[in-house]
Amino acid sequence: MDTMTVGYPFITEKATIELEENNKLRFIVDVDTTKNRIKKDIEEIYGFEVASVRTMITPKGKKKAIVTFVVDDAANEVATRIGLF
Repeated sequence: MDTMTVGYPFITEKATIELEENNKLRFIVDVDTTKNRIKKDIEEIYGFEVASVRTMITPKGKKKAIVTFVVDDAANEVATRIGLF
């Protein structure tokens, strides 16, 4: 795994709603990282299968990845493991 491929979780009110209702988590990732690499790294780090990854560049030039998990409540489990809740 490359250094800093998956950075840190990005938590806002909207991200919290997506986590609870749609099983999604947001992460700040390296700008040069591909969706396939993000998916692979998230699966390796947290042990849950990823259904999809959407990315966007923020106005500040950072890359944000919205990760949807296959297993119900996987996002809540990951959030609990990394200390978000």
